[in-house]
Amino acid sequence: MYCTKYIYKIKKCVGAAALYCCASLATGQDIHFTQFFSHPLSVNPAQTGLFEGNYRLGLNAKMQWAWALQPGAFNYHTETPYADFSFGERKIKVGWFGAGFHFVNDDAGDGRLRYRRWGMGIAYHQAFDKHHRYILSAGVSYQYIIRSVDFSKFYFNNQWVDDEGFNLTINSQEPLKTENFSMGDLQAGLHLSAHILNLVRLDAGFAMLHINRPRHTFLGTDERLGYRYQVKGGVSYFINERMSITADAYYTTQKRAREITFGMMYSYGFFDGREIKHRIHTGFYHRFKDMVAPVIGYSFLNTRLLLNYDINISQLLPASRADGGLEISFVHTGAWGKDRYRGKKMYCPSFKR
Repeated sequence: MYCTKYIYKIKKCVGAAALYCCASLATGQDIHFTQFFSHPLSVNPAQTGLFEGNYRLGLNAKMQWAWALQPGAFNYHTETPYADFSFGERKIKVGWFGAGFHFVNDDAGDGRLRYRRWGMGIAYHQAFDKHHRYILSAGVSYQYIIRSVDFSKFYFNNQWVDDEGFNLTINSQEPLKTENFSMGDLQAGLHLSAHILNLVRLDAGFAMLHINRPRHTFLGTDERLGYRYQVKGGVSYFINERMSITADAYYTTQKRAREITFGMMYSYGFFDGREIKHRIHTGFYHRFKDMVAPVIGYSFLNTRLLLNYDINISQLLPASRADGGLEISFVHTGAWGKDRYRGKKMYCPSFKR
């Protein structure tokens, strides 16, 4: 019995170390969300201000791997609020500008690997026809990032003492130079939106991150982030006034790391008088070789709340017991003043009643 418990403790330590390595790699490859479509500023700066209305407010929050440490809950969590605005549409007529801001807070594991990011971006959106069926967008963003970690919380091989276990008072002799550093990061992207056959909308975007390859290391070396490329595509089919189906796909690569996420969501609206004010959403998404996630949500007018739960299917499955994590997104768009510039930026499908 004692031997079994002892082996379990060793496995737990090894698992914690593996999780730290995974967290370091994942954060090094930047934050990702299952609902990538709910945080456009992180996916592509060209999507800044690309919406109907004057302002957009949003929040993505992800709590994952609550089982990783006990008795703590949500030891791996990410929160990222954002806001973006559009302006200039009255004077330009066939285009407009966008500006936005976002903040990212990410904590990972028992060593409190922390990631803080403040970002701001601008974009320009050019329509190619009077109905704005085809819109080409270009954007850039700058981000200031702070990373920190508490190395005193980690166990290293040379701190192991036979018949005693890990002794953290022993010098780890690891070549650690700093527990925090900061960097500036540049990003740029393009996005194309096209309405075809009235009821079908296509979206495609490409973004390049870490253009300046910022220095990124706790070891005092000249290690730098590799260029990261992100591609997002989607198609929406408006069946009628009530119903629509949207399929999205996201691909990103950085050095040898790759990520593919794709899925589909169905929306159904309810009339309140002559206007649809309420919608329900349901869908399913999959991150290749990592997780599957059912999605449910509700919209009231221009405010949407979505919730998904990641079910882990990766090699971490024996430890995770399929427990991936909970993710919530909130998005609200609106307009202000007497000039409620609605229905004029993005082409709106027409339905015969």
